[in-house]
Amino acid sequence: MAEWDVANRPDGAGELPEAVVQRLRAGELWHALLLIGERTQTVRAVRWLAQALLCSAPAAEAPCGRCRSCAQFAAGSHPDFWTSGEEGLRAGDVEALQSWLATKGHGARKVYALLGVDEMTPVAANRLLKTLEEPAPETYALLTATSRQKVISTLRSRSFTCLLSAAPPFTSTDPASMSVVGRLSSAEDPSFAGFMERVIEWTETWLRGGASPWELAASWQSLAKDIPAEDGLLLLAEWLRELMRVRAGAQADRFAAWQEAARRIAPILEVEQYAACVQVVMDARLRLQSHVALLLNLEQMCVRLREVTTSW
Repeated sequence: MAEWDVANRPDGAGELPEAVVQRLRAGELWHALLLIGERTQTVRAVRWLAQALLCSAPAAEAPCGRCRSCAQFAAGSHPDFWTSGEEGLRAGDVEALQSWLATKGHGARKVYALLGVDEMTPVAANRLLKTLEEPAPETYALLTATSRQKVISTLRSRSFTCLLSAAPPFTSTDPASMSVVGRLSSAEDPSFAGFMERVIEWTETWLRGGASPWELAASWQSLAKDIPAEDGLLLLAEWLRELMRVRAGAQADRFAAWQEAARRIAPILEVEQYAACVQVVMDARLRLQSHVALLLNLEQMCVRLREVTTSW
């Protein structure tokens, strides 16, 4: 389905896009909404939406906060609201949800919230699909995730995606990155000689579909063999962040010497895609600490990078 960009709202609507609030007030909200953003943001948005959907006397700026339904919701005892995911989502949680959905509601609507669907087990995600495919009348699903790309595509396709916030695009991913970039640009450190040129070539090969994920993984392992693996991935993440910055209309900053290459490559993806790619690379860097085999880790990273470029 389509998606709307963030539009900050000061009225307690959890920074929901205006289009979502308008559809809610018109009684035309999608039966399944996937909220992408920071955990506190998405939980706040879920609570506001759920209370608004269940409010029995909604005002222009719903919910009213005074009716019996709002009082029950505030007390955490509303019989037509069900939520899970504070400690992860497993198949048993989906089964419990399906049992709850099979019971008769107390009011006109039922609302359920699943927090962190980007971290749910594959079995749980597959069991949830049928529930989303065959929604009961006046039943609304509010799903949350911190990473859009980690949500399985079949769940994304069955819900309306709402971006509550983008990743902070112009800040460093890691305090160590600046010292690494500094070493890269220093002529006194021969281990980094020519590294950026190889990174740029590798990036273009990936983005233009010139190699398979396995070829890309082997290529990256070869080009970064002279530096620590964690430093190499950190630099790749910072280079992608620079492309994101240029794609958003800013000047190259961290890699000013390669500004021409950044301007050439940046238009290939959207800002949100670059943000997702940065997260993929940083996840791969984190896995190095778990002693995952380097080539296997790089292959997983390149498969996910390819998914980002082809699934949006």
